[in-house]
Amino acid sequence: MRIIRGFNRMFWYLVFSLCNTIEIRHDVAVIGEIIEELRGYSLVKRGAVIKNGSFVRFQSYIVNPRNLTMGSGSKLGVGAKLFLFDRLEIGDNVEIGSDLTVHTSEHRIVSPDLPLCKQGAIYEPVTIGSDVYIGSRVVILPGSIIENRVVVGAGAIVKGTLRSGAIYAGVPARKIKACESNEQN
Repeated sequence: MRIIRGFNRMFWYLVFSLCNTIEIRHDVAVIGEIIEELRGYSLVKRGAVIKNGSFVRFQSYIVNPRNLTMGSGSKLGVGAKLFLFDRLEIGDNVEIGSDLTVHTSEHRIVSPDLPLCKQGAIYEPVTIGSDVYIGSRVVILPGSIIENRVVVGAGAIVKGTLRSGAIYAGVPARKIKACESNEQN
């Protein structure tokens, strides 16, 4: 029975890997959509929770997909690298640009006498709220919380909490202005 379960996991890993290298969405839209669905389904079979209308673009690298939860209508951009040794929760209607990197662990440094590689790690979950836009090449570090309705500019490094209703950018990410409403009175 253990061999069958191992084979099942390996099969869905291979399906994800195959679908992850193919991007023909712009050439043949119907086949591209099928491959996108299959890529998400293979992640779900490996333990991820991905709700309706959400998808993961091609060339993504996800360590421990069982720690991934995506709300509905969310999109993870091309080439995302998710190192999920703890949970990553992504809310509804989140748009994430290409080359996102998320880390849920970091090295622990507690003793000057021990080699750095022998001091273990610290694991902290990352939370991304709903109605969030994250630009390309953003790095999100362990323990970060991005609240609802936040914009994170391209190339930012996120550590800590980004509060609702604002635009953040820079290294480290800092509030640069409030999100303005486009509603007309």
